[in-house]
Amino acid sequence: AEDLSKRTEQQAAALEETAAALDQITANVSNSSKRAEEARGIAAQTNDSARQSATVVSDAVNAMQRIEQSSNQISNIISVIDEIAFQTNLLALNAGVEAARAGDAGKGFAVVAQEVRELAQRSAQAAREIKDLIRNSADEVAVGVRLVEATGDALNVIQSQVLTINSQLDAIATSAKEQSVGLAEVNTAVNQMDQVTQQNAAMVEESTAASAALAGEVERLRGRIQQFQLGDVMPFSHAGPVAVSGAARPVASPARRMLAKVAGAVGLAAGATSASDWEEF
Repeated sequence: AEDLSKRTEQQAAALEETAAALDQITANVSNSSKRAEEARGIAAQTNDSARQSATVVSDAVNAMQRIEQSSNQISNIISVIDEIAFQTNLLALNAGVEAARAGDAGKGFAVVAQEVRELAQRSAQAAREIKDLIRNSADEVAVGVRLVEATGDALNVIQSQVLTINSQLDAIATSAKEQSVGLAEVNTAVNQMDQVTQQNAAMVEESTAASAALAGEVERLRGRIQQFQLGDVMPFSHAGPVAVSGAARPVASPARRMLAKVAGAVGLAAGATSASDWEEF
């Protein structure tokens, strides 16, 4: 009984420790589930930001493409201006030739023709410079368009990866919730087992105490029986045997019969003297 009580107490202590550990694990899993939910929310926000950034990049690409088209149109206009300046230069040259043929009458016209020719040359030079600048700007715009397109592609990749991460976090959050529910059920079952084990331990302790008390009563009763045996048996007389008639044959007293029954009930019948072996003096 004492060994059973000790084992029951050890089992109760182990279940109590297991219940405490399950409480801690349940709390950790619940915390992990909350963190996964928060991470999933952050991933969703990141996905929205990446989508908005992709939209902005797409708008920027379209704007730079329009700038490139406008630059090409300006370049075409500059080409027309350059052509006009070239034609003006030819006209001024022809006007100078005609003024030289006119002699003194054409000197004033020759000066005007020279000024027009110089103006046409400067216009052509400016048109070429503007055309070069526009060409360089168009090249830079093309580079910018490629960079922005690359940025858009990178953002699309990021958006796809964020969607994958969000899906994984969703699965993790769902699994964490299921684990949390399962651990809560296991924790409840372990707590119930702990309570039952505690009750069993208390009952075993009560049984052990009752067994110890019963053993004490048995020992006390055994001592009383031994006292009856030693106190009631008288020494034999050394006088000669006395003849008695059959009617006066000794009979066991009721007290001895009761004592024999008690000894047999407690397992002492083998060690006690039979009522037929006792003699009445």
